[in-house]
Amino acid sequence: MSQAETAQILQEIARFYPGKINLERKTVQAWYRLLKTQTYEDVIDRLDRYAAENKYSPLVHDLVEKPRPERNKDVIEIISLWEANASGGPVQP
Repeated sequence: MSQAETAQILQEIARFYPGKINLERKTVQAWYRLLKTQTYEDVIDRLDRYAAENKYSPLVHDLVEKPRPERNKDVIEIISLWEANASGGPVQP
């Protein structure tokens, strides 16, 4: 996402929640730092869903996609290795 798109997101928030967000350059820069890895379309979709369900304006945290552990294949591989290496019985002192 570009800084211009981040500014558009903040403008949309201001439309949904008048007077609740600061549209200064520093605000855009701060939000951009956290949203730059996201796509504009995904964030605007999350904003639309958020606005339909919440009467308070979102924080940047509400619009950033959080990693989901079930999408992390490394964890699944690690668990598979643990299971493959398990002795099957309790550990003896």
